[in-house]
Amino acid sequence: MKIHLYNSLNRKKEEFVPIKTGKVGLYSCGPTVYDHPHIGNLGAYIVWDVLKRFLISQGYRVKHVMNITDVGHLTSDADEGEDKLELASRRSGRSAWQIAEYFLKVFRNNINNLNIVEPDRFIRATETIKEQVHFIKILSDKGFLYKINDGLYFDTSKLPSYGRLANLQAVDLQAGARVEENKEKKNPSDFAVWKFSPEDKKRDMEWDSPWGVGFPGWHLECSVMSRMELGDTFDIHTGGEDHLSLHHPNEMAQSEAATGQLQANYWLHNAFIKYQGGKMSKSAGSFFTLENIKEKSYAPMAYRFLVLQNHYRSPLNFTWESLSAAQAGLKNIVREIAFYDKPKKASKDVLSEFYQAMADDLATPRALSFLQEVINSNLKSGDKLATIFKMDKVLGLDLENLRDKSQELPSEAHTLLKDRELARKNKDWTESDRLREKLTALGIDIYDTPKGQKAIWVRL
Repeated sequence: MKIHLYNSLNRKKEEFVPIKTGKVGLYSCGPTVYDHPHIGNLGAYIVWDVLKRFLISQGYRVKHVMNITDVGHLTSDADEGEDKLELASRRSGRSAWQIAEYFLKVFRNNINNLNIVEPDRFIRATETIKEQVHFIKILSDKGFLYKINDGLYFDTSKLPSYGRLANLQAVDLQAGARVEENKEKKNPSDFAVWKFSPEDKKRDMEWDSPWGVGFPGWHLECSVMSRMELGDTFDIHTGGEDHLSLHHPNEMAQSEAATGQLQANYWLHNAFIKYQGGKMSKSAGSFFTLENIKEKSYAPMAYRFLVLQNHYRSPLNFTWESLSAAQAGLKNIVREIAFYDKPKKASKDVLSEFYQAMADDLATPRALSFLQEVINSNLKSGDKLATIFKMDKVLGLDLENLRDKSQELPSEAHTLLKDRELARKNKDWTESDRLREKLTALGIDIYDTPKGQKAIWVRL
């Protein structure tokens, strides 16, 4: 099956052709672990999880790498301001190392709650300082760097292809339009590869280098880690659309300058998840975490279902009403499949249509429509279930587990069900209805069938 993905590099859908037959090198920009990730951040990882699952479903062996930024990401997202980990340390009284360790655990717990398969390799920026220093030496030897008071900078005018990912005319950028103004820089778009530590205080995270004590620039780690794990050129690089104008052009420039090759062949970017029409933002205080969702009795899988109802390149406007609808919809699917016979033979025709939708730049809304089509079809229930479970290997809604859980009733329900069965046998409909109400209060759905009553307890 031919797969087409929207490549931001060329601004069009292109057929995906891997560098090595049957194998895919996949790199995803990971979190900066200074605070709880918000649901907009997590939505991106749901999308790239589905991408990986789909590639695996088509027989590819995927090597997935993700960086963990625990140093070097400054508050301006460029080269000015304070390191986000150092700032969080000062505010909390904990060391930057403790902050990073804690919020990495939070992130991993969040993606586990969302049924996101962990990358093959998580790499922290602080684990690759030696490799990053070596990479800087390569850039320096090739004449791409210069030194100013606060650090070592990449001269973007030395690379004619700089900015092509975002269609930028780099040398014509006005200072302050997308990065903080620094009058010492040769060009407004130049960026730091190594920042010097302040002379008046010691940082939690700093290292010796040939250029002075300091820490790596934010963009450097991804160039280094992707090359370490996936080679000079790999298949797919993913990230949010906010990386299109700054982080990814800089990362790409470093890699191309060092190796003479394109860093990745396909660059995929997800659109923002918005709230009240604006970007979810920690700085503006307009964001929600997965913990906030759970506190309001919404299931993480309901949020995953909501994200998949929207195409990844279209902005999703998050509302509590839309999340409520997604949770109700997912519960309805679980209720529907709860009494299907054991999985038998999946429908090749429906699966083919489902995979075709996914092969068209991950068209998850259309793919979900085929799941509903199976539920509404005339297929035997065992064949329906086999087909749905195959689809869910890609969608990752955890339907098999949710179905199994729905049949594990609480202990108090068993007595009520026996009493209700007896009441119905005695045609005591009043008592039967009373017992139904008690079961409903426990969250248990009752279905009266020709073969007797059936009960499920849907828990997402």
